[in-house]
Amino acid sequence: MQDGVVNGLLSKLGIPKVGWLSDPSIALFTLGLLTVWQFGSSMVLFLAGLQQIPNDLYEAAAIDGASKPRVFFRITIPMLTPIVLFNVIMQTVNAFQEFTGAFVITNGGPMKSTYLYAVKLYEEAFRHFNMGYASALSWVLFVIIMLVTAAIFKSSERWVHYEDGGGHR
Repeated sequence: MQDGVVNGLLSKLGIPKVGWLSDPSIALFTLGLLTVWQFGSSMVLFLAGLQQIPNDLYEAAAIDGASKPRVFFRITIPMLTPIVLFNVIMQTVNAFQEFTGAFVITNGGPMKSTYLYAVKLYEEAFRHFNMGYASALSWVLFVIIMLVTAAIFKSSERWVHYEDGGGHR
């Protein structure tokens, strides 16, 4: 089925309709777009982080004659890096655990192009009742998430800046 708002707009522009969920080469990308659409909670955290940056820093930069790009890259971005770290970790964990879109919308199809690890885990546990194997799969997922999270934390020593101290913790 290739009906919808986006395909309607594409056809008016003379572009052929796209099988967003039926084309194996595009289906996973489409699920990724759905995940990006749900980025609102992270934006709320960024807004809270922006509101916590002391105005004194911006006033001092204005007095020193700093340009807007310089203020952005030297004050705003460094002061937001703890929020960036938190969001990177949370979004990475969520990406590894992605299940709902692939299961509800495509059920792993077409041609298993959206057959994600969590869908495999679910099928082993609740369709095939291989609870031992599903448990092993979940432990593997847990270890992978922990290793990736540890790597992100280790890398944060070089790029996360904290307000109270001279740089990294």
